[in-house]
Amino acid sequence: MKLRTGMLLGIVALVAAIVASTVTAVGVVVDRAERVKVREDLDRSDGVFAELLRYRVAKARSDCRVVANEPRTRSALGTQDNSRATIVGVMEELKKSLGSDLFLLTDPDGILIGDIKDPKAEGFDLAKEQPVIASAKQTGDGAAIWVSDDRPYQVTACRVEVIDQDRGLQVLGIIAIGYPLDDAVAQAFQRQTGSTLLVMLDGKPVAASALAGGKPAAGESIGPLAGEPEPAPVELAGDRYLARGGPLPGYAGKRVLHYAVMRSLDEALAPGRRLLWTVFGISALALAAAVGFAFALSKRLSRPVDDLVRFTHEIAKGELQRRATPAGTTEVQLLATAMNAMVEELERSRRALAEKERLERELEIASRIQTSILPKRYDVAGLEIAARMIPASEVGGDYYDVFTVDDGCWVGIGDVAGHGLSAGLEMLMVQSVVAALVRQAPQAAPSDHLCVLNHVLYSNIRDRLGSDEHITMTLMRYEAGMFTYAGAHEEILVCRAAGGPCEHIPTPGPWLGAMRDISRVTGDSKLGLGPGDLMVLYTDGVTEAMNAEGVQFGDERLTKVLEAHRNEPVTVVRDRVIEAVQAWLAKQDDDISIVVIRRSA
Repeated sequence: MKLRTGMLLGIVALVAAIVASTVTAVGVVVDRAERVKVREDLDRSDGVFAELLRYRVAKARSDCRVVANEPRTRSALGTQDNSRATIVGVMEELKKSLGSDLFLLTDPDGILIGDIKDPKAEGFDLAKEQPVIASAKQTGDGAAIWVSDDRPYQVTACRVEVIDQDRGLQVLGIIAIGYPLDDAVAQAFQRQTGSTLLVMLDGKPVAASALAGGKPAAGESIGPLAGEPEPAPVELAGDRYLARGGPLPGYAGKRVLHYAVMRSLDEALAPGRRLLWTVFGISALALAAAVGFAFALSKRLSRPVDDLVRFTHEIAKGELQRRATPAGTTEVQLLATAMNAMVEELERSRRALAEKERLERELEIASRIQTSILPKRYDVAGLEIAARMIPASEVGGDYYDVFTVDDGCWVGIGDVAGHGLSAGLEMLMVQSVVAALVRQAPQAAPSDHLCVLNHVLYSNIRDRLGSDEHITMTLMRYEAGMFTYAGAHEEILVCRAAGGPCEHIPTPGPWLGAMRDISRVTGDSKLGLGPGDLMVLYTDGVTEAMNAEGVQFGDERLTKVLEAHRNEPVTVVRDRVIEAVQAWLAKQDDDISIVVIRRSA
């Protein structure tokens, strides 16, 4: 075969191969990138919805406490000769000031006194019908999803209490307030995240935002989602979506109430497909032009092509610092320029790989630091303590510590939102500041230390690191059988030596690092342990550990393990819990931390 013919065929074949590989690569890369972005946006939106629900619960709990401390509320419940019209009038005023949709009053036993939605209703035993009222009756407050008139409400209940000089703490009644989960909430969520939200009751939407392209979501519905790791594909109004969701958190009623957060897959892939067709058209034109000019340019291409061949051999040997000199016709020069760009990208990829290896080494060091600062001994008079942390593969933000002081000890446990090196650094901040505060003022109230810690964390996390993460934490001071604690974290579990089911003690405090000043919403609570009583502190890596079906380990399984081994040594209790969690989970994605404390008999 003549050189000219061979070069002609070779050039045509090369251009055709480049066109085909470019179109294929662009199509695959763009499609994968957009799908990954949709999943990431969907995961982020699902997390935002969970945070939105928790925020509304926290705000409603705060509003409930404010109303419970109102003199009008105490007067309405504490004065026996108040007429029903007076009580309803007070309820109307308080409801209007809160802007809530539901507003109920019950007596201390949970018997309905007044309901704004049904002013004539009274005398019903809501403590039996509604777990949130029963929880407020037993523990002081409660929160749940409540379905009324085919609408879901986030309901928070709290006790109205007054301190009498002769009789001590007196419970006057229970307040329940509720805010609806409606279209306004869904639309606000969509404005923040760009995702569509559907809340469905028995298969019918009760709260919905717009679909892709502004299409109304009213009348659309999807079945309950199973909460799988991968988002589920669904089709609504002729468009494809990826959806995440499941049962609405906090709802335990008999009706089916679930939610779905969705992103339009067609809308996300449309720009990539337009780009692909553009690339395909350009490539096709380039191929046609190459065939027409290949014969005339074959002679002039011989030398530059030989140079490019030698250049590719050098690159194959790893000499990425080499660059081709564009020469010959415009097409050959463009080819040389493209190959130079390719080599530069390879060089950048090699540097990026080296940087990735360096970061992995740093994360390994950070993980060792995370575990090395945990306490090694727990020498506290009157207490038996056992604790353990099992870090996840990625650096996490779990924290626990025990500080011995002259008349007892301090115990702290917490969890930094998120993972990675920044979470590990924030955990180190917490440990360092708490250690300094406890050693400086061992007799101070836990709430005082948390206010100082929050100020430091807010300044470092929000102002300096530019992050929006927060920290859940409970800080406790122990003295003579009594724990004084403050902060917001997982429930405290207590198994009494006398028997009975484990007690679930809430931690009604604010998150750390979310607001600059938490002094107005931070208070101290007390928890007494009798001889032989067992107390367990843990992080969400225990209860949220998932099996292969995506089912969490949960509070109920944890409680059963504790009740089964409540009389064994604290080290055995700790190990049995960890063994049960590890046997349950399919893959560890979060740190697992547990602290077991028993007051010595």
